[in-house]
Amino acid sequence: MTTQDDLPWPELGNVSRGATRGNQGQKGVLGPPDRDGRCILQLRVQPGVLAVRLNRQASDWYRILDTEVNRALKLTKTYWRKARRRQDYDARADQDHMELHEWLQQLKDKTMSHLELLMQKGDIQGPPYVMPDEIELTFLRKFIERQASGVAHNPRLRNGSGGHTYPPRDHSSGNSLTPEPSDSGFLDHNQRSVHEQGLHAARNALSRAQKDTQDAFMRYTACLDVERQARHAVTTAEKRRDEISKLINSSYGNDTHRLSAVGVLLSQNQPIIGMSILSGASMMCGD
Repeated sequence: MTTQDDLPWPELGNVSRGATRGNQGQKGVLGPPDRDGRCILQLRVQPGVLAVRLNRQASDWYRILDTEVNRALKLTKTYWRKARRRQDYDARADQDHMELHEWLQQLKDKTMSHLELLMQKGDIQGPPYVMPDEIELTFLRKFIERQASGVAHNPRLRNGSGGHTYPPRDHSSGNSLTPEPSDSGFLDHNQRSVHEQGLHAARNALSRAQKDTQDAFMRYTACLDVERQARHAVTTAEKRRDEISKLINSSYGNDTHRLSAVGVLLSQNQPIIGMSILSGASMMCGD
């Protein structure tokens, strides 16, 4: 039974041997440790595009995992040779190895994706991205504990055979009477697998690019609609402002005209008003 922090064990059945992740370039490559034991892990195919400096524990754990992945990849060649000779070949052990290889690779993939998630969430600050000492890759703990104690990672072997493993047979000892087959068949098979996976990855990249283009076009059209609405709002506001200004100017002009007319009238009637005042004064004096 798998623990909560374990990946589920793959049940591959009858699958083709040597199914790798294709050309990963620098992705997953761990650099040498610094004086504090920290290592830089590349997370992209191109070197330096996205890298994180792991803390010491994560550096040690990832190095152990990466070593086991490479060891499983080498064992693939051993089991392929045994399958070709049909001598000293254990189909069950071959199947167990393929499942182990896939499980280890999935664990390595999960480690890199989890680190990227921590970087996106801001738990690992950068760039340059430096993993804090208090962060632990908890899902690797059971793997490290079993690896240190020599217990099989395969739950079927762990529960049934008490941790029995399948070490690679040393073909350089000369014990086998059958000549070693040529590596060209294995290389051709691997190259074909790599090319097929490269094609699959390219198609996936094209699909993602098309989706990104479609999403970008939809965002672009939405932005155009927002801009058109904003432009209409500005035009309406300017028109309203001009109308109000015209009304204010018109009202101010009428008031000024009326005041001017009153002023003219007053100036024209000043003698009459003066005579009226004098006449009134005379009458008052006469009385």
